[in-house]
Amino acid sequence: MKKILLTLMALVAMLTAVEAKVIRIKLADGSQQVFTSSELSAIDFCDDGTLIITTYDGEQIVAAGAELAMLELGNEAVITDIYPDTLSFDITVDGVPVNLNSDRPIMKMNYVYPSTDPFGEPVTLSGTILIPEEVWCGKAKCEGILMVNHYTKFHRNEAPTISNGELENMLLANPLKPDYIIVESDFYGFGATVRFPQAFMQGLVNARASLDGLLAARELLDRRGFDYGPLCFNIGYSSGGFDALAAQKLRDMEYADRISFDKTFAGGGPYDVREAYRQYVLIDSTAYNAVPMLLMVSTKETQRLDMDYSEVFQPYICDRIGELVLSKNFSSWPICDSIGREKKIHEILAGPYCDLTSEQSMLIQDILGGFNLTNDDWTPDLSQRLFIFHSRGDDYVPLQCARPILPFLASKGFVPSIIPGRTNLQTNFVVPKLGHLKATLVYYVQTLAAIKAWPMMYTDGQLNPAYAMLVGQESVDLVMTMRQLDAMGLDCRSLILGLVEKLTGAGEGETVVPDQQMIAMMLDEQLAKVGFTTQDLMEMSEDSGFDLNQFFNDLVVYLCEQPAVEEEPARLLKALDATETPASRYERQLRDWLEPVSTMLSRE
Repeated sequence: MKKILLTLMALVAMLTAVEAKVIRIKLADGSQQVFTSSELSAIDFCDDGTLIITTYDGEQIVAAGAELAMLELGNEAVITDIYPDTLSFDITVDGVPVNLNSDRPIMKMNYVYPSTDPFGEPVTLSGTILIPEEVWCGKAKCEGILMVNHYTKFHRNEAPTISNGELENMLLANPLKPDYIIVESDFYGFGATVRFPQAFMQGLVNARASLDGLLAARELLDRRGFDYGPLCFNIGYSSGGFDALAAQKLRDMEYADRISFDKTFAGGGPYDVREAYRQYVLIDSTAYNAVPMLLMVSTKETQRLDMDYSEVFQPYICDRIGELVLSKNFSSWPICDSIGREKKIHEILAGPYCDLTSEQSMLIQDILGGFNLTNDDWTPDLSQRLFIFHSRGDDYVPLQCARPILPFLASKGFVPSIIPGRTNLQTNFVVPKLGHLKATLVYYVQTLAAIKAWPMMYTDGQLNPAYAMLVGQESVDLVMTMRQLDAMGLDCRSLILGLVEKLTGAGEGETVVPDQQMIAMMLDEQLAKVGFTTQDLMEMSEDSGFDLNQFFNDLVVYLCEQPAVEEEPARLLKALDATETPASRYERQLRDWLEPVSTMLSRE
């Protein structure tokens, strides 16, 4: 057995941290582990081809090794691997295949970069850069960077540097083929730091990993002569939605002089982490019961809480925490299957943590409350644009832990609107019945539609005047928007009156102009058919930034008006068609892309 001692190298590295070495070990299964020299005690090469890696904390990692390389890591990032890969938009949501048969070749560039761990200490993290082959070869001009915050991961091989998730496939391999570069951090606890417990939902830890990773990726792209375009979007769904908004918060607080996002797209996130825990306990159920386990484990480990797992979990869960969660040997659904998908929260957490008034529960609630994005330690930059999405039927992330972000942002000066570009806070909390996974598709449809339409809607970061006229920035009034659509020749008035005639059973050719009472009655009748109430609708309208009662009043006035005579009824459409992405071509692309997605959603 041959042994390489790294003690001297580690001591030198500890004394000169900025000159630390990085040891990259490629394993026989195609994955890789990255260590800084100050973390390693020794590497043993065994006669059977395996490696025994010993860290300074005494941990030993045994793996089938294929290659070992040493890299320099100073204040700059270091590329660890570059190889061709393929993204494919053939995904399954809740067991339903969404097959668009859309593949896209990419180049994958893995790298390591300096950042900070949950304890405020320097750490080497890893990330990946996905570059469409056309951009890599110079055949297509890059439009910008998509900074992606990955969703909940459990298995070590789910790290972005090792495998491409559905998120990356949706963003680049969809038939719209946006020419963007994806930058994505593994986050603390995966990739280069896989030997440590992950920092799941732990405040700003992942936010810093994403922002440092973005800065490092820009340096690497600059060094290799890549023009990565003028735009930068910040994207994440589920726990990645929380991390995306956390990255926006940290950007506003510490990185504003180096990073600006054209828009942050956060979907399906628990922005009030304390309330997420409370809702799990109150509802005593979740369709994704591996997550409460991960939340408690991550909080204990990254906050260094002095409590034993036997105090946190039921005995049969406690005995398997190391195997199921800390080992990172299992994906989420095998974990759920192993403990039983039907298991209630009180069958997972120990009694005191299911009593929201107990001393133990109050302690964990205080800690989780410190991670909330609704705390007053954030003064948002009102010049930044946000899109926040959540399905009211989310069975993973309760609505109650997402909605608090809306009044918080409103209190800081943001004005919510469901219409893109009308204000700097676009919201969609009106998706009524889709579960967490199917709602992902709705989120990405809206996100990608916005990204693809950006050149049509914005010029040099400013809203296109023609589009601004259409959505009516000066007056947040949906009726005014319908008047603008009428001017484009769409005749909204006739469409609405035709719908009223159908709902009221009016005779052929009979025009019925409804009053507010009739609208309310028809609304109640239609809502009852889908299990909704007027109160639900009032909440949705509040979340979307409009006064429903005022809308009904304005609608009645609008329907009673004589249609305006417009000398150039299509002036706005002509103005939009004159932009870099003509509206007609954009609409055609969008329809082709949406057809299979809408077919899948209609099966619900």
